[in-house]
Formats: sequence, structure tokens, C-alpha cells
Amino acid sequence: MLERLKDLLRGELQAEATERGPFERRLIAVAALLLETMYVDRVASPVEHQAVRRLLAAHFHLPPEEVTALLAIADQRYAEALDDWEFAEAVRVGFGPAERQEILTLLWEVAYADGLERLEDRLMSRIAHQLELDEHAIADARATASARAGVLRGTPGEQ
Repeated sequence: MLERLKDLLRGELQAEATERGPFERRLIAVAALLLETMYVDRVASPVEHQAVRRLLAAHFHLPPEEVTALLAIADQRYAEALDDWEFAEAVRVGFGPAERQEILTLLWEVAYADGLERLEDRLMSRIAHQLELDEHAIADARATASARAGVLRGTPGEQ
């Protein structure tokens, strides 16, 4: 950790392009951002935990045991990270614009899972800009997540 801080201060810290292990760096980055969305308000509800697992399984076509392994790695990387920039940068570099928009939608879905908090809203805005999405893509991602989460129908968590 100390070496990473020294590298950051020297301007030598780069988003890692590859990851040693069973998952690509970009998948770990998505999982870490989903975890950050869940943790940002300091209350990780069971509904958010379920949403993160469901979204990873569905979006990346992962069986439950792989979701568990991915989340364990992502949780460790998240705990070691100095900033979420490294995860956002790995997603920005690792996915095209449409995929980045869909990933932002997934993040919004976690934020809506147990009711949107101010900290989650701020996090989404910052990550959206780090992913280099335009305002139209950001609005579409939020609207899609809202509809998927049932926010417009007044029944959060409903699909």
C-alpha cells in the first residue's frame, strides 16, 4: 500500500490493464464500482448485496460461485484502493461507450435498490464523468435503471 501511495505521488500510478487471476481487470473494476456504490452511504443493505450479485451474474453470464469469487477479489481491491479512479479508468479503457453506459446503468440500479441517497447520487455523477459519458448517455442510464428498479412505479426492487 505504501508503495502505491509513493507511486501516486510521483505520478507513476497507472490503471492496471491486466490482472493476474481468474478475472479480467475490467470485470474486477466493474465489481469494485458496484461495491463502492453499495458502500458509499455506509449502509450496505441486503437488498443492495442481492442486486450486486444479480447484476454481475446476469450482465456477465456468471454462475453464482464465480460471482462470489469475483466479489471477493473486487472487495479486496476496493479495500486496497487509494481512489476509485483506478476502477473507473479500467472500465473506461476496457469497454466501449455503449458498454460503459450499461455499466453506469448497473451502478444506478444498485443505488436505487434500497432508495437513492445523496452520496450515491454524487458518486454516480463523478463516475459517469470519469467514464467519459455525455449528458445524454448519463440521463439514459439513469432513466433505464430507474425503470428497471421500479422507481417510476413506486415499487423499488421490482423488475
